[in-house]
Amino acid sequence: MRVVGITGGAGAGKTTWARQWEAKGIPVLFADQIGREVVAKGAPVLRALVATFGRSILTPNGQLDRIKVGKWVFGHPVALRRLNQLTHPAMRSIIEACLRFLRGRGYPMAVVEAALLFEMGLQRSVGEVWSVVASERERLRRLVWQRQALSRTFKVRERWQDVWRRMHRQLPSQGFMKRAHRVMVADRKPAAPISSCSRKPTR
Repeated sequence: MRVVGITGGAGAGKTTWARQWEAKGIPVLFADQIGREVVAKGAPVLRALVATFGRSILTPNGQLDRIKVGKWVFGHPVALRRLNQLTHPAMRSIIEACLRFLRGRGYPMAVVEAALLFEMGLQRSVGEVWSVVASERERLRRLVWQRQALSRTFKVRERWQDVWRRMHRQLPSQGFMKRAHRVMVADRKPAAPISSCSRKPTR
């Protein structure tokens, strides 16, 4: 089975690209969705997070407060690293199990979409890595207005600062490009066709 890993920084357009494959009937595994599953209420990973960071990371109904945790860990590298250590193995295990299932069912192709594909070690689970990149200005614009749509309570300055911190905690565009078999440039609006070029990745 051909397995393509799609990655890129926040706001680069990787999810839009993955949705194009999904629309064609190709199974797509979205790491962010799987990440939500592994920290669902009552899940072992969530209990490990509470044991590590305390109950303040929970909402009143016992769910992980993703917005609160995200704002906090992206300003604290040690906490972010610990969060990834607790969540990534479970996420990787689910993704690999799903790929085995699809392979067993005879699917000719599957796609894994993950911003932290390299950090999770998923480059070893896919046959090709496709990186989606966009200018920092365009990524910042997309993310800020996306956050505005999600939360009217966010102040403009807080949105920009929060997004800036997240972007600069991720691998830079050159890092994604060097390690990819194919690079897609998505500087236009997400719905527009994405240009691409093939290259030999460096590890």
